[in-house]
Amino acid sequence: MSHSIRLIVLKNIFIIFLIFFIVVLAQNNETDPFSGSVILKHRLLHTPPKPLFENRSHYLDFITDIPGDSVEQAILFFKTNIMENYREFSIEGTHGLYRFKYDPKVYPGQSIKYYFVLKSGDTIYGIPLNSQGKLVPVEKRFIDPIQYYKQRARMNR
Repeated sequence: MSHSIRLIVLKNIFIIFLIFFIVVLAQNNETDPFSGSVILKHRLLHTPPKPLFENRSHYLDFITDIPGDSVEQAILFFKTNIMENYREFSIEGTHGLYRFKYDPKVYPGQSIKYYFVLKSGDTIYGIPLNSQGKLVPVEKRFIDPIQYYKQRARMNR
């Protein structure tokens, strides 16, 4: 094999390897905005409301032991299945309780995804977190209250 043919073959192998590498990197670049967020400190507490009835207002809230004068900003991010992007709402706290009233007439949908973030000094806290300390939004479906109570009555017999 001549020297010029070897160079062409090596060049083609390099290009194929480069394309393969770019494809692998593109597949690993997740579109999930929470894939890289790691929060190591657990200072917020949230229990998702159960059940979430359709066409009814619900409070989405969390509590914290961080003093109110140390909290720079508390934010709820949420979206319904109808919304393409998360909406951001600053929420005020009283004695460590931060609460947002979700109104389905203003933000309709069949389900909701949400999470909370609190900034205090140079530290950012978030909830809910998984076991690795990554922010993972709560996902809840709104259910029909009539069907819910009928099912509960059947189960309690």
